Amino acid sequence: MTGTSAPGEPHRTPEIDEVFRRIGRNLLLFQNIEHLLKQLMASSRLEGTVHSMQANFDERRTRIHRQTLGQLAGQFADDVLADAGEREAPENIDEAWFSFGFTIQADSAFVEQHTAEMKAIVDARNDLIHHFLPRWSPASEDSTREALAYLDAQRAQALPMRDRLRGFVTSLQEATKAHAEYFSSPEGARQLELQWLRHSRLVLMLGEIATKTDRPDGWMVLATAANVIQKREPEELTDLGNRFGHRTLKKLLLATELFDVEEETTPNGGRRTIYRISSRYELELLRPPGAGQP
Repeated sequence: MTGTSAPGEPHRTPEIDEVFRRIGRNLLLFQNIEHLLKQLMASSRLEGTVHSMQANFDERRTRIHRQTLGQLAGQFADDVLADAGEREAPENIDEAWFSFGFTIQADSAFVEQHTAEMKAIVDARNDLIHHFLPRWSPASEDSTREALAYLDAQRAQALPMRDRLRGFVTSLQEATKAHAEYFSSPEGARQLELQWLRHSRLVLMLGEIATKTDRPDGWMVLATAANVIQKREPEELTDLGNRFGHRTLKKLLLATELFDVEEETTPNGGRRTIYRISSRYELELLRPPGAGQP
């Protein structure tokens, strides 16, 4: 059954209608690939404070959704298939800074293969949009058969990429769900607080001072450390209870689980608190925030 053609359109036949159907099918397939890339790129990196993270995510998503398929393909290879690296937290922030990155472990051979296949997808999509119509002669049965074969081959080329990206999206969703469940658990909440304490400016200063002790046994007198901080950055010692949930430096040190803390008798019979970096955590304390494991 043939349909009625609009002015300027080819006379409709079942074969010509099938060409139109397959064009639409392929365009939707390419759009699906683009949508999956945008979903991956928008969610592959999330960072900020509790109050800024949503705004940062919205800004990144808006920027990603303005990019072309070719731009997305290149950025995906650079940021997800190859580790884009850690990004340091901004200076002078007074809230916990969170950073989440999603990368796919892949050897160089896979990255090269994926990049070539993704470029072929971009080229095929551009060819369909910009160059297919001038090559197709609807009045020619041979040209129509060639068009149908071309569209089927194009779909067969694109489907594996669509399925691969779907698998990546599933992995990202599972990782995001696992992180959300962990950080909403009591242990996750404890670890968040622990990391915030350990990388606070005050705790880092206490650790730095501890490494410069003159005592052969490696212990530092806590009162001496407090005097040093009072001279350098006195604001770090104010309102400890509200800032850290611990009213004294001794309690703060114990809460970080990074230090050995003891009491010793002074020469005049008094008592004083001494501390040192625990050998189990020395590298972790002195490593800058955001640095990877050694």
